[in-house]
Amino acid sequence: MNRCRKCNIDIMDDSIVCPLCKNVLDISDDLKNTDKMGMYKSRSISYPDIVKKRKWIKFVIRLSVFLSIIAEIILVLINYITFKNTLWSIVTGACLAYVCFTIAYSFQRYVSHRAKLAVQVIVAIPLIIIIDRVYGGNGWSINFGIPIMVLVLDLVVFILSMVNFKKCHVYLMVQLTGIIMSFICSIFVIIGRYKVKMLSVVATVVSIIVFMIIVFLGEKKSTSELAKRFRI
Repeated sequence: MNRCRKCNIDIMDDSIVCPLCKNVLDISDDLKNTDKMGMYKSRSISYPDIVKKRKWIKFVIRLSVFLSIIAEIILVLINYITFKNTLWSIVTGACLAYVCFTIAYSFQRYVSHRAKLAVQVIVAIPLIIIIDRVYGGNGWSINFGIPIMVLVLDLVVFILSMVNFKKCHVYLMVQLTGIIMSFICSIFVIIGRYKVKMLSVVATVVSIIVFMIIVFLGEKKSTSELAKRFRI
């Protein structure tokens, strides 16, 4: 059992660096802190076996990718045999790829939940567009799919900001992502590329309102966050 002096924790596996601060660990040979059975008793906090946990996570990711590849091969064969002018196996492949990406990205240790939320939404955009193009390409991805996704993102960010009121400024960049997405959709519909305009415009307005609420509530922290991000 090795020990990190900086974090005051015991590492239960054979790691040589602390999983929290990355400092070199001390090999614990303090036998004075033992109980009646001779077991080691530490006054610091015991950290779980992170190596075994990471191995289990990697196994889940590899298994998900393997099963997805097998499933997609079977679906492509079925699509080829029963082909009726629709390559629906492209959609299933995109969906399986998105699921694998979601599983792998969700287990990233050094990525915040805010970044995970924003990236998941951004990656979902090409998935929606692919589905739209395969099944006719009538523009529902721009008219409905992406705007609805942005509205859901607005709701999630608003709820998280209210729950984590003192740190609501940390969600500014996620909300800015929603604004950019909805604004692009609004441009497409305003210039006449697509017929339905209302939902994209509503998504843009709601995104801007939520963004302004976060800036207002965060006060100096919000302005500092924006200045730091855009190097103002």
